Order: sequence, then C-alpha cells, then structure tokens
Amino acid sequence: MRDPFNILVAGVGGQGNLVCGRVLAEASVRSGLRPVVGDTFGASRRGGSVLTHLRIGKIDWAPLIPRGEADIILGLEPLEALRAASKFAGDRTVVIVSQTKIPTVATNGETTEYPSLERIIESLNKLCKQVIVLDAEETLTHSGSMKMLNSFILGTMGALTQNPLSLNIIREALESIFGPDSNNILAFDEGARLRQ
Repeated sequence: MRDPFNILVAGVGGQGNLVCGRVLAEASVRSGLRPVVGDTFGASRRGGSVLTHLRIGKIDWAPLIPRGEADIILGLEPLEALRAASKFAGDRTVVIVSQTKIPTVATNGETTEYPSLERIIESLNKLCKQVIVLDAEETLTHSGSMKMLNSFILGTMGALTQNPLSLNIIREALESIFGPDSNNILAFDEGARLRQ
C-alpha cells in the first residue's frame, strides 16, 4: 500500500460524501491504519460541491490530498467527479463514477451548460488510469433509492484489488453506522457484485 493512500469523494451537498468519509475512516481504523479526513465545501447548502479527502497511512498526514495525488476518486456526481479529477487525478488514479447527473448550484444557472455524459467520461479517461462508470439508478431503484448511492459506490470500491481496505472491513464499518439490516447494506452488496 502506498503511504499515504489517498481517497477523494466528490459530489454535491446531500449525497452522503461525509458519510462515505466516516465509513472509510472507520474501516481504516479497523484495518490498523490511521485515517485523516478533510472536507471542503463549495457551497454550504444542498446542491453545492462537496469534497471529502481521506488519507490513510501509518502516520498522520495533512488532511487535504495534494494536486495529482488521488489514488481513488469516488464520483457521486459526474461533473463533480470531473472537477475533482482535473485537480487531484494522476497517472495512478482510478475513478468510480455514477452516471446520474444532479443539477448543482453552478449548473442550475442559465449561463452554465451541463456537458454530456460522454464528454465527461472522455475527459476522465484522459486524466485517469482507469474509469469505472456505474449505472446506479437502475440498480438502486430495485433495492431502495438513490439516497443509498454512497453505500453502492463504497461496495464497488471495496471490490477493487488496488484498495487497501477489504470489502468485509468496509461492510463492517457501514453496518456499525447503519445496522446490519439497513437498505444501505443491500446497496453496498449490489455495488460489490458489479466488480466480482
């Protein structure tokens, strides 16, 4: 494992970025590692950009990931994933991104046009080592709702081989927050199945 291993969660307010950070920090502690979490907010309300930085290692690191140093980017929203990748992605970065667009404070105005999903994915492929695009909407409508996208994307991340946190440890951390019978656990398991 690289030390630190850097995970960035990119989304908009209300999508559960902070919960992702909390779950991954708990999983890190359960794995005997030291997590440092930092959050940045583009707007202090629903619909504004939110970035959650998680740096995992054997010592304490500064809370914010330096430019070009993200190992994994979890994109809860496509345009926010691209914004994050343009600053934090490097030649080793893996991006897991939901293809479901959510209008943000920036794109709700008449002056900013939301780019096509194809253009976003094309740009992500130029910036990152690997891009995994998830059609979470179809899957999550069967197991609950899009409110569990964060748990779904954590399941997909947990199944990655280049991830220092095991799938089972992340699941245990999620259970410690939501309980073992939560729909979040079902969404997590669905996300993990996509990569197995």
